[in-house]
Amino acid sequence: MENRDKVVVLLAGGRIVQNQDDRELTDEELYALLPEDVREHVVFQRWSFQPVSNYTLRMCGELINMVTSFIHDEGARGVVVTCGLQALSELSYLADLVWDLNPPLIFTGSIFNADSPNSESRLRLSQSVRAALSGACIGKGVLICIQDAIYAPADVLRISNFNRAGLLAFPESPLGVFSQPSGNYISLRFPRHRYIQKVVQPLARNIPILTASLGDNDLMLRALLDKKFEELDGLVVSGLGDGDVPSSWVPLLRKLIRSEIPIVLAARYPDGIVQATENYEGSAAQLLEMGIISAGMLSPYQARIRLAVGLAANLKGEELAKYMQGK
Repeated sequence: MENRDKVVVLLAGGRIVQNQDDRELTDEELYALLPEDVREHVVFQRWSFQPVSNYTLRMCGELINMVTSFIHDEGARGVVVTCGLQALSELSYLADLVWDLNPPLIFTGSIFNADSPNSESRLRLSQSVRAALSGACIGKGVLICIQDAIYAPADVLRISNFNRAGLLAFPESPLGVFSQPSGNYISLRFPRHRYIQKVVQPLARNIPILTASLGDNDLMLRALLDKKFEELDGLVVSGLGDGDVPSSWVPLLRKLIRSEIPIVLAARYPDGIVQATENYEGSAAQLLEMGIISAGMLSPYQARIRLAVGLAANLKGEELAKYMQGK
């Protein structure tokens, strides 16, 4: 088979494989970006060439299924996925929740187009492939190759849409780095323990994030309830402080709870945690007492993805609550 013992580079878009005129690079142009000693180990495959803003969670699930087939059915040595940086952390985090294979799955991207003078396409593609070939990434789950290092998806946060250093690893150090001048991959540590969830149905479609802000009212939440809220698969509430929301939200959230729609509470900050420290109308303590599920240290974006996976695994009640806490 074409992919046996190869590293499959799956092109899921991103500026890393696009010119400034939005044209996707040809296979010949892509091979030219790679060092000669790794070209023979690589095969390119193409996926949906469209803006990340059009992706759905179910599309992302289909991508993961395709990647799984490259390894499970076709014997690929590993897979590298290119995508836009705006989706890199979320897409890789989703994959990491369900990836149960030993060969590496590495996501990468670039903030600049491939033909830009500042492009990192050559460097990122080369490093990702070298890491996949090294053997040091086997059994470490899904990985991100960015800024001359390899990170776990749960530790990567995007903080800028224009700065080369727009991805920040937090709070953990890299799993490995690339030596100079050889560019070989050096493993530094293992990622934290991963709990792999087996999904039994397609990922949930309708899980919005509702963010509380200073001086906010209940207009958006009421608008959500005025529509067919029965179509909601779940809801993530991104709260102030420890996870607090305006007091006017409380009766509306109670209504959703009575409808048995799973609601997850997250702190809206990149390095936040839900804490039941004070008890007043709209406090995190009250919301958790009402039956809303804590996202713990997950960001709202991670909580949404984890909730989608949990629901696709038919988790409910206490099982779902434990899963949202990483248990």
